[in-house]
Amino acid sequence: MRSKVKSTGCFVLMMSTAFSALCSTAAAQEQARTGASSGGFEEIIVTARKREENLQQVPDTVTAFSASVIEERRLERIDDFLAVTPNVHITNDQDTATNNISIRGLGSNRNQAAAVAFSVDGVILPDADAFTMDLSDVERLEVLKGPQGALYGKGAIAGAINITTKRPTNTFEGEAKLSYGTGDAWRVFGAISGPIVPDVVLARVTVSHRDSDGTIKNDFDGRTLDRNRQTRVSGRIIIQPTDDFSIDLRAAHMDEKGGALWFSLVDVLGTTGGEITEDMAARRPNLDGPSSTDRTVTDLSMSLNYDTSIGTFTSITAWDKIDVDFSEDLDISPFPLVPLARQLRVTESWSQELRLTSPSSQRLRYIIGGYYQHSKRDVTTLASLDLCLFAGTCITPDGFESSGVVIDATLANTRLTFDQYAVFGQVNYDILETLELTAALRYDTNKAKQDDRLASEIDKATFSKLQPKLSVAYKPSDDLTLYATYSQGFKSGSFNPIAAGSAFPRVIGKETSRNYEIGAKTSWLDRRVIFNVAAFYTEHLNPQIFQLDAVTFTQGSLNARKAAIKGFEFELAARPAKGVDLNAAFGYIDTEIKDFDGVTDAYVGQQLPNAPKYTLNLGAQYAYDLSDRLTAKARVDFNAQGRQSFQDFQLPAAPNVYLFQKAYSTVDAQIGLEGGQWAISVFGKNLLKEHYATSAFSRYIFGAALVPLASDAIQPDPGRTFGVEARVKF
Repeated sequence: MRSKVKSTGCFVLMMSTAFSALCSTAAAQEQARTGASSGGFEEIIVTARKREENLQQVPDTVTAFSASVIEERRLERIDDFLAVTPNVHITNDQDTATNNISIRGLGSNRNQAAAVAFSVDGVILPDADAFTMDLSDVERLEVLKGPQGALYGKGAIAGAINITTKRPTNTFEGEAKLSYGTGDAWRVFGAISGPIVPDVVLARVTVSHRDSDGTIKNDFDGRTLDRNRQTRVSGRIIIQPTDDFSIDLRAAHMDEKGGALWFSLVDVLGTTGGEITEDMAARRPNLDGPSSTDRTVTDLSMSLNYDTSIGTFTSITAWDKIDVDFSEDLDISPFPLVPLARQLRVTESWSQELRLTSPSSQRLRYIIGGYYQHSKRDVTTLASLDLCLFAGTCITPDGFESSGVVIDATLANTRLTFDQYAVFGQVNYDILETLELTAALRYDTNKAKQDDRLASEIDKATFSKLQPKLSVAYKPSDDLTLYATYSQGFKSGSFNPIAAGSAFPRVIGKETSRNYEIGAKTSWLDRRVIFNVAAFYTEHLNPQIFQLDAVTFTQGSLNARKAAIKGFEFELAARPAKGVDLNAAFGYIDTEIKDFDGVTDAYVGQQLPNAPKYTLNLGAQYAYDLSDRLTAKARVDFNAQGRQSFQDFQLPAAPNVYLFQKAYSTVDAQIGLEGGQWAISVFGKNLLKEHYATSAFSRYIFGAALVPLASDAIQPDPGRTFGVEARVKF
């Protein structure tokens, strides 16, 4: 352990020294006017405000990754991007098909509505089950932080993630990638693009496949639990019969099979707190039951764009279907208490967006639009239960005693239906050549219905919210933007299943947020140094809290009263010398529950779950030209995360009933050769083999008869991995 700490400290010292020397080095370069040889960073165009704009001119906190950065840093999945984005966190606490994303401390859990809007080529996806798609064919990824409800609606209380895929080209070209790594992990990607009718009909087809045996072994039978196999096929056709009119057709289908639950049982909580140690995180699961996930995702969309003298008319029509079937050992033990729990989820969505966008050259610019989405989600939960659970005889002085009788039961059969209606608009006005005022407003209405087919009961609710956004930006030059922003967002309410019991309300109320933010975006020395910084304060009202009732052993969600979030973040990119790229990103947040229910004070002052105190990424890359056609590259990344709570709030309230992961760090590295249209590299992740928890449940209780087995559940990290990758373009 000491060697790890020492190595980590040396790396941090090295990176700190490098960044400390940056200003003097860059200043010397500027004085010598060697910018032509070193070059500045490319401008990144984003669509954060639903029109194309220079990232550095947008008065919002946006982290954007271009295609070149994605390729150089081997960012392949959504969790790869979020790991290097300040104040953004992702957990997976149910199955491989469920990702819970938190931005600046705001996120979702289990049966709650989404807190982050996720869109692909302008289409907002209906469900978090679609967040694990392969991202090899991405032209740009944008992470928008803070409430984005004014333009993105009810699911953007924490922020939004925009993915723009690569467009078809007017010349024939293609690319292919192949990688192999630890856990017998194969990854293959191929793309072909070109004209069907030159200048008029362009097409692009991609295929990606990954197949991994995984690295987390099960102590019970030796099988790996984090195995994954995913195949995705996508196609895109752009038809442009005239200069003013275009049709963008997109289709994608993904099939994925993998593991489900891989938690380890440990005893963490005590009178002194719930810190997860490295030894606990290193423990492997011990499951006697199944662990599998089958999932298919189909996306179809059509975008129409028509340019006129008053602006561009846009129509986006989309249909999505997500089918998930996962099985797991719900008792998370080697005992046949609940040997099988199975859930079937089918989500189907249809959406339509219409908007008019004025020309960007005008002093007064506007966007007006409307949005409609209809979605339905069928959820069926099945379980096999040992009769001893009901007899109270599972635990004896001699250990576990099975009844030998297993009961199959249907625990839930529910359909959730949502109809969302929205109108929105945004105005940008250049008061002066250097001063821009932005005002946006959106009104959302979400009509929700829960049909509990087991209980033959129907619940209905309507959740509405007016979401404003105001910002002022001072732009004295192309290299400096100063801004202040006020924005609101809301997360739609939902329903608790009837099985949650009387401890939880049938309707989970909506939650809202008010965000105050100031920031600066700067570039220096012909864009060889880019530094962006922002500070924010967020009032989080009626947060949806997931709870376990320790009396009835049921679980559900309810609304607390108020939480507060404050923090800051910065991002730095620099090219102090030819072939040298440095980057740093740091985020700090302080989350605090201010009022729980007006009576209970056990949770007041505690940290919100899945909100690490800080996130840090330091990276350094060096490229050296061996010849005119051959370049050697090396890269190292240091990632660190502060203390994080995995709190599952419990009733009755107990102030010490929570788990937290202490601060930890990882080091990744890669080295390779590039020869124009080809490249080969060797890479390693978590080289110091740090052990940490990626998710956890506090005081996991199976039932009254099993209180002696009450234990905490820890999801361990995948460990240290290595691999090799080759890619070619033609």
